Amino acid sequence: MKKFFAIFLTLISLLSIGSGQTSPGKTYNNTIPQYNLDIKVLPEAHRLETKGTLRLSAANKSRTELRLSLSELMHDFTVEIIEPAASAGIAKVERTDASGINIKWVIIPVRPIPANQSVLLRFSYAGGEQISSLFYIGPEVSFASAWGADWYPVISGEDNKGIGTLRFSVPVGQTAYTSGNRLSSIQEAAQGTFKFEFLHPTYFSFAAGNFTVVRRNGSVPIVAYLLKPRQNTKQYLEGVSGILNTLIQEFGKYPFDEFALVEIPRDLSQKAGFNAAGVQGFIMMNHRAFDVQDVKKGLNFFGHEFSHQWFSHRVALKTPPGLYMEEALAEYGGLRVVETLAGADAAEQYRRTGFEYDPGYSALQYFKLVGAGIDHPLSNLNSSLEHHNLAYNKGTLVFDMLSREIGREKFRRILHSTTRRYAFREIKWSEFLRAIETGAGRNLRWFYDQWFERTGAPEFQLTWKQQGRRLRGVITQTSPYYRAALEIEAKNNQGQSLNRTVKVRGAETSFSFPANFRAESVTLDPHYLVLRWTPEYRNAASAARPSSQKASQ
Repeated sequence: MKKFFAIFLTLISLLSIGSGQTSPGKTYNNTIPQYNLDIKVLPEAHRLETKGTLRLSAANKSRTELRLSLSELMHDFTVEIIEPAASAGIAKVERTDASGINIKWVIIPVRPIPANQSVLLRFSYAGGEQISSLFYIGPEVSFASAWGADWYPVISGEDNKGIGTLRFSVPVGQTAYTSGNRLSSIQEAAQGTFKFEFLHPTYFSFAAGNFTVVRRNGSVPIVAYLLKPRQNTKQYLEGVSGILNTLIQEFGKYPFDEFALVEIPRDLSQKAGFNAAGVQGFIMMNHRAFDVQDVKKGLNFFGHEFSHQWFSHRVALKTPPGLYMEEALAEYGGLRVVETLAGADAAEQYRRTGFEYDPGYSALQYFKLVGAGIDHPLSNLNSSLEHHNLAYNKGTLVFDMLSREIGREKFRRILHSTTRRYAFREIKWSEFLRAIETGAGRNLRWFYDQWFERTGAPEFQLTWKQQGRRLRGVITQTSPYYRAALEIEAKNNQGQSLNRTVKVRGAETSFSFPANFRAESVTLDPHYLVLRWTPEYRNAASAARPSSQKASQ
């Protein structure tokens, strides 16, 4: 089943050059759907007119039908089978399931398709007069992504990402942009014709409009497609480059030849269901994201959306729990961006109550969910909004703890290896966890069990006393017990302090270490590196409890 981006509200003319797709050396077999599309964009009519071909792989048995998905906005859908010759002819097209934003179509050939024969379809359709999920055609700007509405025929079922060639015809003076290798010449572009080749499987996306194009050269060129010029664009792209470089350190080589930012009017993006949508090789963002004077106010926002270039555009996690654990990994990328570029204090605030400029996700928000009766194991999330929120709030912090448990640098090497080995492929959740264990060089079953398979979080209690120059104490917890490496900070009013780490497991863990000053306070996990209950979070959870439950107490 095609996966939809979980896109929720968060923040507030030169020639196109395609982002290009670097090849990791993988040769794709003929099981990947191969498209050849001619797309005519008619902004004033709010309309697309498309014709093309689709090559489907052979099956080991004969087929009496094929199933495709196409947006409900498209009409006049016709299909002809070109190959194999035994089944050639105008196919019967039957509309079936019309629920949701896409319509399921059954394609019935004039004669069954023989076993072990690939299929070449020729089709045409038109439409798009209304706005839909990640889709709009109009004079302000045009954009489409099959991560939302299926604006071109998509194979029903799994393994339905495609490769191939897309040719766009847009009004003269407009620019069409997508992430494939650009094949069209400067002369063709001047006439409104843009041609791109996709080498890596994806759900196709594009944008077209009267863009001002600003480029920043570098190891990864960054290009902004703006609907209006801005004075701070150069500085803005410098900040974007810093974010992207941070994520390259975390996740590995950037998958494409360039990274693009495309401006979409906010009213249109919101009606299309997003404020930012990270698609392969570029990100569509509402215009307010370009209006910020300093990208530091959007570090978590940009960090999250940019992280999708690795998860899920370079590597996709199979569901369950892939859909939302990709979001958790992307939000972990946002947290790493904040810690790297804004500092440890900003990251601590992010973990506790949320990023200063956009406090949407944090431990506080997770415990509010628990108070409202919402919790579920991260290893088996579904596509609900509640599970989306669990992934963003708890899942992010769990990946942060896993990184600390293994070691930041080693965790980076594991993610680099994963994005390289599984480039443009799917990986099962169990394979992903096994790859982390292999890279860590030790058994992590205990961590997976307590954080991915179990709901909730621990609550630790600390008691301590000082006897001469030795500090002694006990850390307790109630069942179910968690293992954790907890920092202990002892301080006095003269500015003296010491920090030690205690490995906790079971109901009670004792510690004792030398202290050559009289401690006046001893704090457990002072920087909130471990997701855990605190009195403040207990109060927040209680306040979030449904009124019916409060009344029954």
